Amino acid sequence: MVGLRVQTKLFLAIAVNIVLFIGVILFIIKPYFIEKSIEQDQAMTQEQIESVTEVFANQRMMQERTLVDWAVWSNAYDFVLGKNDAFVANNMGHETLENLGVGAMIFLNEDNQVVYSEFNKFAHLTSDAEKDAFTKEIVKFSNKSEMKQHAVYGTDYGPVVFMSHPIVKSDGAGPPAGTLIVIQKIGPDFLAAMSAQAKTNLSISPLSHQQLTVETDEQFARVSLPLQAIYQDANWEVNFSVKRTYYTNTQTMLETGMLGLLVLGVGLLLTLFWTINQIVTKRLFEIVKELKRITMERNSRLRIPIKPRKRDEIEEMAISMNEVLDALEQTQKESLSRAFRDSLTRLPNRLAVEEMFTNLPVSSRQIGVMGIDLDNFRRINDQFGQRTGDAMLTFFASRLMFYKEDGFVARIGADEFIFIHPNWATEELTLVANQLIKDLREWGLKQGMNGLTLSIGIDELLDPNVLSYEVMMSRLDVVLHEVKVSGKNNILSYKEIENGSHYLQALEMERDLRHALRNDEFELYYQPIVSPHPFQVRGVEALVRWQHPTKGFISPGVFIPVAEQLGLISEVGRWVLRRAITEIMNHVEHFDLFLSVNVSKRQILDGSFLQELKNVLEETGFNPTLLHVEITESEVGGNIFELQQFIHVLKRMGVKISLDDFGVGTSSLSYLQSLHLDIVKIDQNFVKGIPENTFDRALLEGLYQTFQTLGLEIVTEGVERPEQLAFVLEYSSSLIQGYHYSKPIPLHQLEHYLEKVVVT
Repeated sequence: MVGLRVQTKLFLAIAVNIVLFIGVILFIIKPYFIEKSIEQDQAMTQEQIESVTEVFANQRMMQERTLVDWAVWSNAYDFVLGKNDAFVANNMGHETLENLGVGAMIFLNEDNQVVYSEFNKFAHLTSDAEKDAFTKEIVKFSNKSEMKQHAVYGTDYGPVVFMSHPIVKSDGAGPPAGTLIVIQKIGPDFLAAMSAQAKTNLSISPLSHQQLTVETDEQFARVSLPLQAIYQDANWEVNFSVKRTYYTNTQTMLETGMLGLLVLGVGLLLTLFWTINQIVTKRLFEIVKELKRITMERNSRLRIPIKPRKRDEIEEMAISMNEVLDALEQTQKESLSRAFRDSLTRLPNRLAVEEMFTNLPVSSRQIGVMGIDLDNFRRINDQFGQRTGDAMLTFFASRLMFYKEDGFVARIGADEFIFIHPNWATEELTLVANQLIKDLREWGLKQGMNGLTLSIGIDELLDPNVLSYEVMMSRLDVVLHEVKVSGKNNILSYKEIENGSHYLQALEMERDLRHALRNDEFELYYQPIVSPHPFQVRGVEALVRWQHPTKGFISPGVFIPVAEQLGLISEVGRWVLRRAITEIMNHVEHFDLFLSVNVSKRQILDGSFLQELKNVLEETGFNPTLLHVEITESEVGGNIFELQQFIHVLKRMGVKISLDDFGVGTSSLSYLQSLHLDIVKIDQNFVKGIPENTFDRALLEGLYQTFQTLGLEIVTEGVERPEQLAFVLEYSSSLIQGYHYSKPIPLHQLEHYLEKVVVT
């Protein structure tokens, strides 16, 4: 069975490689050659198109030269005016047209009447009446302007090349006396001559394609070339075919080659399989058979037989396996010991802790656990050297062994230890913890190191058989984290911090925030921004609110800083932006409002706000000029370059930039100019003392004057009382945002508010 499986895998492996090889040829090399052959055929077709175009252009130029030679000639000029009766006898005749290579020549006077016509190669025009009829049909195409014409027209006798030129004197003196028309019939002879020059069979047909068209099949590229590309006017096209030589040859070659590769692949598959099976697989089976016997008998003294006559890689592998068996036999016990023991302190390691906890007796009802962290151990290593650090670890391990009694101690990290004792409670563990702190301090003093401290976390697990190892370590991590947060060098138990742990609260808040984002627990409130005189709601600011399903309303002042700290603020910000634009879009248009949204520093730095804004604007069609983006003043310091880049992108989109909470931070007034802001929102702290506080009055009055001088729009926040509003109106034309007009309200109340004030 084993041999059959290996042979099958070997056969499949060889087959797969051959298939991959053929697949590379079929799906990579073949398409490449076909693409190249198509490109060569396209190039050849393009050359033929250029050749045909050049042949027709040359024919047109030759006919134009003939036309000009006869039209710009004083003898022809006098003839049309009736002053040269001998012109026809001396110059015209069938032989003349034959020599010139034209089919017909018609002289018109200045009234566009036929003075004389001569025909050549119009065999179907057998009578004078037919020639007159043809002449009248041709004359219709002649315009009375003094411009020369060249075109291809259809007549009752087939398509013709039509050319005309004003008849003037050789020296160009005087007005034109008439028009000379030269006709070339596009018949079999003409097409045969053009085909010979273009080296391809040409045909002509009425125009069916408005531009050059190339249609391909397996054998030919069929070209339709509108004659409009060569003549001023032409409702005809030239048709010809170009054989796709490279493509057909490549297809034939590849089809033959693929058939050969298929046959070769099958032969190669069988040959390789037989060869590898004889040289490698059968000998490997013998080794596998011996290894299975050793495994079944569990006799470490057994070895694989060696064949000295066959000293190749397989025999070397058998020898190496025997050496491995020797080494395994010698190190089995040592390896088992090292797997669960720390090499420096000889204490059990983390794996041993997990093993011990998994195998606790069923009768265990309580277990005491103490996690110990050597404070600033890395600094000790750096300052006093690694030897001193190792000595410290060894000493501490010895003290743990001294106090453990019937318990269990282990080193679970570089500077972390664990002490586990069945049936001990917090009180017993605390006594040991204090003694360990004392022992380490005294040892440090002897070594010349002052202030060695420990961070110790204690936990008491009831019914440990129900709790898992992971739960034990997680609880221990929490209490140790609290010890470190509180400044290290302390002893805390899990009971002490279970209901007041900042770490646990942060974990719970993170979990709740992620749940809120997934389950749409957030809601947007909107606070109107008002222009007092005349009263008008100019805009609204979107503010996020969180109604927790069990904890009730959670203030933004609580969850926003946590979201910032946990890196969730970008997700919250994207939600606010998308929801605000979606909800307020119709109201913005109906009530002529702007929408103001806040952006955090993290959103600016990670680029999430700009990307989400572009997506939302594209999806909703929201007018970006009605959007105000608020940057909090405290975010400005230290991020000037990033802010400038961020604002530059928003400005290009048409979005306005507002500096929120001005006066809370410590940013310089120079930022107002360097950041190219549009709006400044004065923080409510400036307004609280108005009008009673003289200092606040003077400061706010100065700010209004400064901002108005800089041409910045102003929004004053926190206006609640009529006397505050009166002061603002006296010294500025600022917009107002505050409880005097409205607190932040949900969307349905905002709709009612807007309808009410509009009606009012």
